[in-house]
Amino acid sequence: MHFQKAPKSNIYKMNKSNLFLFFFLFTVAISSCRTRKEMTFLNNSQNQEEITIENSIITTYKLKENDNLYIDIQSLNPEVSALFNPSKGAGFTGGTSQNYGDISGQFLNGFQIDMMGNVTLPIIGKINVINRTVAEAQNEIQRKADEYLNNATVKVKLLSFKVTVLGEVKNPGVYYNYHNHFTIIDAISMASGESDYSKISKFRVIRSTEKGNKIFQLDLNKKEFMTSEAYYLLPNDVVYVEPHAAKSLKLNLPIFTLVLSSVSTLILLLNFIEK
Repeated sequence: MHFQKAPKSNIYKMNKSNLFLFFFLFTVAISSCRTRKEMTFLNNSQNQEEITIENSIITTYKLKENDNLYIDIQSLNPEVSALFNPSKGAGFTGGTSQNYGDISGQFLNGFQIDMMGNVTLPIIGKINVINRTVAEAQNEIQRKADEYLNNATVKVKLLSFKVTVLGEVKNPGVYYNYHNHFTIIDAISMASGESDYSKISKFRVIRSTEKGNKIFQLDLNKKEFMTSEAYYLLPNDVVYVEPHAAKSLKLNLPIFTLVLSSVSTLILLLNFIEK
């Protein structure tokens, strides 16, 4: 039996097509690779370096319409205190845990600021707190409570301090903060950290202001992001983590491979047909 050898020109063209496919995929892969430096926070900082954060970048939040407040008014007489805090009942500690233990409880039992900027308290009535800080609102409510009670103690906290984290994080979603200050690092940590395809040089913070939405771009590779106005987050901020080009490569690589393989096969078929 005699086997006819394929012409050398066809073998050469076939190898050339495969070589082209290999080098194309290799070039795309190299261009999308992530370096260690790109994946490191604060990579331009030095060991034991102190980074000073000016107090001026800590923006004090002013209360707005629909904000939800925890307001507690206490006096020396538990029965009198219960009149000013009817949702808690007589058992102060247990009532607080039950009524404010989850988001739905906070929504139902918190004091929401209405369209006129007021909160309506039992017995005391309406108190205007809009455009005040939490501390200023507490002082105003304390002043009103002193008109009804001797030795009253007033505590006010913001319940609706939420931040939305989107993009390349492991657990995107809405997260609530119950501390005085909340940083972008805190938000990313609550979202279980950045994903394998996050571009930490492209973090965006979208903030609603009186003049419209304001967008900040932060590069977490560099220490300077800690001096940005957006380092400390405010209620209703949105944090978006941009994807790295490597993710686009991963999603599109099967398509690239299929197309190039089809082109290579077509070239080979055309070569054999010509011969």
